Amino acid sequence: MATDNGNGAPPRGRMTIVFLIHDAFRRDFARLSNAVAQPKVDAARAKALNDHWAFIADQLHHHHTVEDASLWPILRPKLAGDPDSIAVLDAMEAQHHELDPLTAQVTAGFGAFALDPGADQAAALGGHLEGATAVLASHLSDEEVRAFPVISSTMSEEEFAAFGKATSKAVGMRGSAKFFPWIFDGADPVERTAVLSMPPPPVRFACSTFWEPSYRKRSAALWGA
Repeated sequence: MATDNGNGAPPRGRMTIVFLIHDAFRRDFARLSNAVAQPKVDAARAKALNDHWAFIADQLHHHHTVEDASLWPILRPKLAGDPDSIAVLDAMEAQHHELDPLTAQVTAGFGAFALDPGADQAAALGGHLEGATAVLASHLSDEEVRAFPVISSTMSEEEFAAFGKATSKAVGMRGSAKFFPWIFDGADPVERTAVLSMPPPPVRFACSTFWEPSYRKRSAALWGA
C-alpha cells in the first residue's frame, strides 16, 4: 500500500493520475483476455464484454490523442538541443501508431464475438488481445521509464496543472462519471485521494456519492467480483 511522503502527496508524485490510467489499462486488458477465454460465453455476456472493450478502446484513443496533440508539443520546444529526449517523444508517438491497427483488430474481433461467441471467434479474438496486450504493456512500461522523467524534469508545476485542467475540461462531466471510477478501481487510497482532489468539488462529490457505487455494481456484474 502506498503512503504519502509526509506532506499528503502520493509517492508517485504528480504523475500519479497517469500511472493510474496505465494501471487501469493493464487491469482491464487482462480481465477481457481472461473473460474471452472462458468456456461457453453466452450472447449477453459477449455483448457486455464488447461494450466494455468499446469503452477501453475509446479511453486508449483519447489518452494517446491528448499526449500526441497536447503534451508532446508543449515539451518539444523546451527540449531543443536535447536530441535524446526528443527521441523519447518520437518513440512514444511511434508506439501509439503501432498500437492503432492492433486495437482495430481487437475491435473487429469483439464485434464478431458479440455476434457469435463460439470457440472459433473466441480463439481469434484471444489472439488479437494477446498481441495488443504485449505491445501495450511494452509501451506503458517504456513511457513510465523513459518519458515520465522527461515530463517531470521539463514541465513546471503550473504547466502540468494547466495541462491537467485542459484535459479534464475536454473529458467533461459525463466523461468524468466513467473515467474517475474506472481509474480508481483497485487504486491505493492515498493515490485515489490525491487524484480526486484535482477536479472541482461537484465532481468529487458526485464521484464518491454516485459514480463509484454505480461503477462497483456494474463491475461486479461484469467480472463477478
